[in-house]
Amino acid sequence: MHAQRATVRISLAALFALAACSDQSNPAAPSEPAAARAAQPIPSRAQERPGTWVERTDAQLWAAIAAADGNAAVGLKAPGAVRGVYRGRVLVGRGDWSRGRAAVAAQPGVTLVSVDDLLPNMEVRLSGPEALAALRRLPFVDYVEPTMVDDGMQDFAGVGGCGWGSTWTGDRQYTASGDIYSQKLTAMRIPDAWTLTGGAGVTIGLTDTGISSAQGQFTSTFATGESTGRTLKLLKISSQSSVYDACGHGTRMAGIIAAPRDGRSVGGIAYRSNFVSVRQADGVAAVSSSDAKASVRTAAQNGARIVVMAWESLNWYWQVSDEIEYWHYNSQLLFFGAAGTSGCWDGILDSNVVFPADMPEVVAVTGVTYPGGGVPCGIHYGSDVELTAYLDVPSTGQYTGDVVEMGGSSNATAVVGSVAALVWSRNPGLSRDAVRQRLIQTAAYYPNRHPEEGYGVVNAYRAVTGY
Repeated sequence: MHAQRATVRISLAALFALAACSDQSNPAAPSEPAAARAAQPIPSRAQERPGTWVERTDAQLWAAIAAADGNAAVGLKAPGAVRGVYRGRVLVGRGDWSRGRAAVAAQPGVTLVSVDDLLPNMEVRLSGPEALAALRRLPFVDYVEPTMVDDGMQDFAGVGGCGWGSTWTGDRQYTASGDIYSQKLTAMRIPDAWTLTGGAGVTIGLTDTGISSAQGQFTSTFATGESTGRTLKLLKISSQSSVYDACGHGTRMAGIIAAPRDGRSVGGIAYRSNFVSVRQADGVAAVSSSDAKASVRTAAQNGARIVVMAWESLNWYWQVSDEIEYWHYNSQLLFFGAAGTSGCWDGILDSNVVFPADMPEVVAVTGVTYPGGGVPCGIHYGSDVELTAYLDVPSTGQYTGDVVEMGGSSNATAVVGSVAALVWSRNPGLSRDAVRQRLIQTAAYYPNRHPEEGYGVVNAYRAVTGY
């Protein structure tokens, strides 16, 4: 169990310095052969991503760690090496890894919280600035960073944040079995794609706030009706007390993605896909980096081929980016991340694509209005964005039969991740990178790339068929 964590609020100027990476371009990042990666020069973390915690002074870093109850993530490396992990490759041998772990644990003022046996990092609790300064001087230490920072995002989560959603008052289209969807899905040619596939054989992972215990579509009827023959896993990481949703965000995301066609409410886009829900937190902002890392690993180790992430931070966390890169470069996982949802005129720049969506290994998704297009106030955009979907669609609510609204870049990310499952189901021989390219090359603006909206709104039928 992770210790209870407090949060720290820092100035917006500092936030944008720490999130300077957010305005860099985010091209598709194909998985390179291991031999090619091994031959590449290894940049330092500061060279790869300027403005992260590795460049903060001891005083700046301690201010953040202290307000997080002293909890910090520590990356390990070999003495003299520039880092311990790069693009999924562990660069430190087990001997140095073990000696580094022991050296950290032996430091005065350092209490061990947890260790990681897959990647060279650990979580500790620090007693004061002297312990931090001594820790950063150790030759085995790659980075030290807070496990959580209050960057203001949770104050402006808006339509994409916690809450069970308002009753859906928009249009209602119906499948032959009586399941509800919106004409916005028709505009993205999702019903046309359904004539060819419902996502069978593909497992989608959602790292979010869990599923409502009262939502029967994800308990008793998940594999009924037109959705038979598939599997459901409701999981949690160790810091969470339950797999069930106390926030509402995860339940609404899940409904868009994988609600069954059972004639009871909303049908999911990938209504025949397998589904893995991982409860990582009770919200989508101010998520502990240790919890985010654990949830990605849980989804990956439980068979997910697609991982949808709609949590958001203005800060870059190395232990999370290392985890995502590990699975990206060493497997065929396809990651989708929400560009961010905040509020209008809140001091948080909408042009700032949030972490982890701003990683090149993650497909960054934002939402646009229907039918006219354009990213509305409070929805984040920028050069990192790769694809878009229409905002505000119906989804499942807290109770069976509820039909509620889901918006924000979260809803768009759920839509695009689900369309990827349709593509992969119909074309099981495609690689992860080929699926990503299909989505890009059949989107509305391709071959052009919009500076705020990437390649534009997805076209599910064209992506599934390849033309």
